[in-house]
Amino acid sequence: MRQACDAPSLQSPRMSRIVLRLPTGNRPGAVPYVRLDTAGSPVEEGEAQPSLLPRAALAIGVWPAEQLTLLATSLPPMPQARLQAALTGALEDRLLGSIEGQHLAAGPRAPDGAVRWAACSERASLAQAMLALEQAGLGLARVVPEPALLEPGQACLQRLDGARARLLWRDAQGEAAWLHLGIDDDCTASPVVSRALVEPGLEDLARKWLGGEVELEACAPANWLARAADCTWDLRQFELAPRAAAQRLWTSLREQASSPAWRRAGWLAATLAGLQVLGLNLQALQLRHQRSELERQVQRVVDQALPGTPAVLDPSLQMSRALDQARQRVGEPTSDGLEVLMGAAAGVLGGMRPRALDFSAGRLELQLPAGRAEAAMPRCAEQGLACSVSGDKLLVQAAS
Repeated sequence: MRQACDAPSLQSPRMSRIVLRLPTGNRPGAVPYVRLDTAGSPVEEGEAQPSLLPRAALAIGVWPAEQLTLLATSLPPMPQARLQAALTGALEDRLLGSIEGQHLAAGPRAPDGAVRWAACSERASLAQAMLALEQAGLGLARVVPEPALLEPGQACLQRLDGARARLLWRDAQGEAAWLHLGIDDDCTASPVVSRALVEPGLEDLARKWLGGEVELEACAPANWLARAADCTWDLRQFELAPRAAAQRLWTSLREQASSPAWRRAGWLAATLAGLQVLGLNLQALQLRHQRSELERQVQRVVDQALPGTPAVLDPSLQMSRALDQARQRVGEPTSDGLEVLMGAAAGVLGGMRPRALDFSAGRLELQLPAGRAEAAMPRCAEQGLACSVSGDKLLVQAAS
């Protein structure tokens, strides 16, 4: 049976999860992991490089017990903004070395808001392990200290290799300790526990080291890691909180970008981009030159056909006006003159006689029998005229 760790569990009934043991050292190798289905049952276990780990909706890391210290404390309820300073004051005298460079994290708060346990780990090692997974595309939702997988008064016995085993336990106050011993060695620590989680095959060793009165429960390595899925502990606090993690990732990327290899790649990319921009500018210059040449050719054609015509801005309109001026000089009607509009209107009316007409420059208004103006509209488009109807009046204009 999986136990809660120090606080009510965080249930995710419809979310697949992967729990993995965080890598340690400068060159981390394969990472042990267990993948859980939506019901929380292990469905896959093994070891893989960070970039090859299976993906799940939620990733949870376990920070090994050898990399941290779990201590009991007693801090009253306080705002989160004051908690880091309070932890530093409470734990500074209890640590063997300097507190500088150490990452402190508070355990889950009690129902009244008090803090009963705290964890201490080297900040740089934990940050490096988290960053290695983030760079592999595996962001951690939270990081659980391994001793927190036990409750106070419990122990865990696991095999390290064929000749050694690890004993991890928490005393009655909840503080954690661990030992690496040969299987044939005697355990001189004498931990006082009431219950032990034992890797199958180590039951006799557990009775030898812990005594025959201790209740033993079989716990395979995959089930041991799976306990972190329901644990509320999280070491990602203060400087290692998710927002700070994004800043660390950005800083790491900037450091990589400043390396000689990345600088050469950057210069190459910048050179290629510059050549691309230069090529686009040259092509745009050629297109502008071709446009100017076409405009000059149009102007030459207009000058030859209609001498004295100004620069071409609207070829269609200017050509129409120039032709009208030429017609006027030789005494012919212009495109919007009365004769032209009357001839066009005759094609529209189809033999119908207008009751009255009114002409102004470029505009001929015809008064027709009732209902005939609307009937004449379709024929206007066929004649290339711009017509409109107002009551029984048909307005005829030359198309612009």
